[in-house]
Amino acid sequence: MSRNACVFVVLIISVTAFGETAPIRIKVATVPDEYIPTNASVREPVSMADYHFEVNRETVRARLVVEYTYPDQIIYGKGDDARGPQPTIVQLPGLKYLPQAHAVVYEAGGKQTVCAEVQEHKGLLGSRLRVKNTGLCRVSAQRTKHAEDDGWQIQRFTAIDTYFEVH
Repeated sequence: MSRNACVFVVLIISVTAFGETAPIRIKVATVPDEYIPTNASVREPVSMADYHFEVNRETVRARLVVEYTYPDQIIYGKGDDARGPQPTIVQLPGLKYLPQAHAVVYEAGGKQTVCAEVQEHKGLLGSRLRVKNTGLCRVSAQRTKHAEDDGWQIQRFTAIDTYFEVH
């Protein structure tokens, strides 16, 4: 089953039998729960640092960016060639940039939720868009135990599962 099909299945499950939408929770990523900076030999626990929405004026698209961190990033960060845990960048079905409304919205079940407001700012280097979260669409992360069958044995590991949530 493709990733988009999985997301679609989650959306269908989120709608109750009475036609009302229940809170939507879509898994967007599974990332390692530990990180070893290239200039250190210690394993650092990873956590979600922040998230934001990005828009592309030309294509009129929106995407979600989730950033991760580790406790000693301020110490190892400058000399870390890998630059820390890599962010998750994802375009979710239903997440849209509506330039006429100056908003990033999430559409599901006939309902639109404004995830972020988009403002144009003009400066010395031209105009740019500032995207500010409304708090109606959130991202959460939780440490989860996983098991994967590699065809011979079951590999068990702990990772961080990241979820996009609309309430």
